Amino acid sequence: MMNTAKTLAQVILVGAPDRTNRFRDMVRAGGGHWSTDDLLQVMGMEEVAVAAKRVAPEPSLVVICAGNLTAEIEQWLGSAGRMDHVVNVTVSDSRPVLEFAQQNGHPLVLNDAQLGPAAVSDALIMALEMQNLRAQRTKLQGLYDMAEDRFRDMADLYADWLWEIDSDLKLVFSSSRKRPASGASAGSMLTGCFLPEEKLRIEDDFAELARSPRPFHDRDYWSQDPYGSRICWNVSGMPVLDSGGNLKGFRGVARDVSSMKAATDQIYYLVNHDTLTGVMNRQRFQDEMVRTLRAAKREQRSGALVLLDIDRFAYVNQTYGHQVGDKLLIHIAQVLKDNVRTGDLVSRLDGDQFAIVLRDVRPEDVDGRLERLQSTLASRPMATENGSITLNLSGGVSLYPHDAESADTLLAMAIGALERAKVRGPHRFERHDPEQHNAAVNNGQMEWVELLNECLTNHKTRLVLYYQPIVPLGGPAVKDGAEHYEVLVRLIDREGNLIVPGKFISTAEEFGLVSKIDALVTMRAIDMLQLWHSQGRKVHLSVNLSGKTFDDTAFTESLKTTLKAARLPEKSLIFEITETALLRDLQLVKTFMTDMRALGAGFALDDCGVGYSSFNYIRQLELDFIKIDGSFVRNLHMNDDDQAFVKALADVAKQKNISTVAEMVEHEAAMIALRNMGIDFGQGFFFAPPSAELQSSTWNQKFLN
Repeated sequence: MMNTAKTLAQVILVGAPDRTNRFRDMVRAGGGHWSTDDLLQVMGMEEVAVAAKRVAPEPSLVVICAGNLTAEIEQWLGSAGRMDHVVNVTVSDSRPVLEFAQQNGHPLVLNDAQLGPAAVSDALIMALEMQNLRAQRTKLQGLYDMAEDRFRDMADLYADWLWEIDSDLKLVFSSSRKRPASGASAGSMLTGCFLPEEKLRIEDDFAELARSPRPFHDRDYWSQDPYGSRICWNVSGMPVLDSGGNLKGFRGVARDVSSMKAATDQIYYLVNHDTLTGVMNRQRFQDEMVRTLRAAKREQRSGALVLLDIDRFAYVNQTYGHQVGDKLLIHIAQVLKDNVRTGDLVSRLDGDQFAIVLRDVRPEDVDGRLERLQSTLASRPMATENGSITLNLSGGVSLYPHDAESADTLLAMAIGALERAKVRGPHRFERHDPEQHNAAVNNGQMEWVELLNECLTNHKTRLVLYYQPIVPLGGPAVKDGAEHYEVLVRLIDREGNLIVPGKFISTAEEFGLVSKIDALVTMRAIDMLQLWHSQGRKVHLSVNLSGKTFDDTAFTESLKTTLKAARLPEKSLIFEITETALLRDLQLVKTFMTDMRALGAGFALDDCGVGYSSFNYIRQLELDFIKIDGSFVRNLHMNDDDQAFVKALADVAKQKNISTVAEMVEHEAAMIALRNMGIDFGQGFFFAPPSAELQSSTWNQKFLN
């Protein structure tokens, strides 16, 4: 039994003397160790107040002993029911009294006519235990409230942002002193605290964390302050689990690290945006494409990828200059941004190629959106000092999920559609054609497109350089003692196999990827020339350029900058140009040759003799080499017609002081015939196959023997 002697000193008995005496007698008879003074008998309201002051500070227990429901008893029962700090016990054999007590919320209502002394004593002890529990609960609640107030005060004074979210990314707690957004309060969405373009990234990150709950650290998300400046938040957190180990959400801390990042806006733009136009760059666009497609699949939404080229952009660059060309790109980017909705994507991929993603649009509405874009572009010509330029776009469209759900596949489809649009004439948009695509798939082209995109984007080391020697037929050295090689590209596929360009270059040209390959090969060749020349090794490299690469003004401008900085020896870098490129746009190629010659590059006419205009181009162009096509060389020693043609080419070249190179030299007899005709250089398997290393010692020794 509990220590009742101390506790019962806080009991107040209310009621008529005979009732209270009876109750006291029942308690004593029930086995309680109580004296008369332990139970206070008070008859009136004022006396109760006096007794309460003397006994408590407040009474713990009020026992109301009532025979009849008098006004005084009603008052007692009513007031006692509203006293939160005490436990009320009503003892009576009167039904009206018992019912009135129950109606007023008394927790213990005893019919003393039906209870024996032991039951009454136990009930009293239970009431006192109830009061003790209530007192403990009140104390604990006070401690909890104090701790919560202390935490909130500290959180609001804390320099960082403290947050907690539920499993739906809704904030359940947000400290108030510093937040990513003014609306970052309990009940709002975490994604709404940051820039709109961060939404899909945040959703993807927390979806992945929800699949495998674990602490995370140092994830950067961007918000914007009321003045438009971007703020970088470094976010760390941990999962919140319920008692059953199920994920309830996450809580953590976010720190404003903008001050630690020099020039925050510049860094953000350099990493994610095209520096000229301000729209997304290729890398950010591809990342956002992947997130967009995931969200579309999750939410069962459709959309469109549109690849855009500016019609006659090369002509504008050539006619008005590159400064006007840059302004044109900025103008196009602004028109695109003005004509898409919030949430759509706009990117400059390369040169004059842009891409937009129309999110949440039905396939039947895409044409209307593009027609409005063309109409807007036509109504907003770009002003120049010499008048205005009206611009048109050609475009290729692929739809998701209708055509594909993979970013690489959609891009390849859009590239194919764009190429068809350009072939059919300017100012056209073409949708992806499944029949033509299926034909490309059956021919293996789409597999090459995906592999090339993969290599050009994430695995550039899988495109490797090979070198085939170009051998002087009059002796083992070139005029200045330099070694001369043609640079050839090889692709390493996913299984590690080495693939020759004949397998993939035509697909790269058809799907708009060849200029990227040419750029990669050229820049690596320049790097290698710098390395070898710094080591004292004299090397000349010849690099092939596709006709379509000359349309890529971004490549041209980048090449100019690189060559200026490289300061290579004169003519150590030779560009090989085909007749096909000259037929596409002779003036554009001439401009390129003039610009590059000023920076020390040389030029060779490749596959000479295949086209009808070889002799004409030799007369028109300032060339350093002509490379006689292998079809005239392979069996030269057995074919009089081939010998006559090669001799004629050699004579014309000598008149123009142009060196000659014979390709595909495979037999010693052919090599001897070429040398006797006065051909300057030979290239082919007779000397050496292409190799990843320079082989001067090998072919020199073979030639001398």
